[in-house]
This record gives sequence, C-alpha cells and structure tokens, in this order.
Amino acid sequence: MTDPANVGEGFSTSLESPSRPWLVSIYVFSLSLWIGGSAFFTAGVLPALFLNMPPSDAGRIAAIVFPIYFRAGLAVGVVATLSAWALSRGGGRRWHAAFMLLLVMVASQAWTTLVIHPEMARIRGVEAEVPRFQELHHRSVNLNAVVLGGGIVLLALSGRLLARRRDDA
Repeated sequence: MTDPANVGEGFSTSLESPSRPWLVSIYVFSLSLWIGGSAFFTAGVLPALFLNMPPSDAGRIAAIVFPIYFRAGLAVGVVATLSAWALSRGGGRRWHAAFMLLLVMVASQAWTTLVIHPEMARIRGVEAEVPRFQELHHRSVNLNAVVLGGGIVLLALSGRLLARRRDDA
C-alpha cells in the first residue's frame, strides 16, 4: 500500500512563492474566459445568426456585437498575459513559453480590435468596398484562429504548466 505522505513525491503544484496561488487563479480564469468566450462566439453565435437569418440582418447584428467581443477579448487577454509574465519571473521555462504564446495571441487580438475591425466598420455596406471588406474579414478570421488555437494549446497543457517538477525551476 502506498504511503499517503509520498503520493505525488517529486512534484509540486505550488509555485516558488506561497503568495502566488492568486496569480495562478487570475491566469486560469482570464485565459478560460477569453478562449471560452471566443469559442462560443465563433462556433455558436455567428453560425446561429448566419444560418437562421438573411446575411444582411445577421451582419447588422454581428456588427453590433463585434466591438464588445473584440474589446472584451483584448482586455481579458491582456490580464492573462500580464499574469503569465509575472508567473514567468519565477516559474521556469514553461511559464516563459506560455507568456510568449500569449504575446502572439494578444497581438493578434489587438490588431483585429484596433485596426481591422474599425476599418471593416467604416466600409461596411459600401458596394465599391466589398473586395476590401472580404479581405479584411479573411484576415480577421485568421487572427481569430491564432487566438483560439493558442488558447486551446495553453488550456490543454495547463496541467503540465501548473504541476511542475520541483527540480524544473
């Protein structure tokens, strides 16, 4: 029979400083909120709109929701990135890698929020701008895929990130 005192021997679920569990909680919560919201909007809300409404009506509704979606995603993404940065200062290579991936994700979200979406809103409904609108839409979809893909990777690897060996500092 295994001695309960030795279960998990060699592994630690805490970080270097005992004052850091709150920071891990902020990281997990903000990343989960960001990626969960993004996945719900991308895979749930938008398809429901465009499959059940005329494209012009669905587009008008999406245009109302997009500014909130993009800004909220950027804000929560920044929180996740800052918490990962703070954790990377004493948490080893894995936190550094998570921080770098989050930087790419936040840059993608920021570009969509601050550059692409405002331009799309400006030219929406202008017949002569349809090719440009479609180009911007394609870029937005690709950048959203970067955010979702990176977030899914980070969430899938969160157990490994959070439960690290004591000798892996």
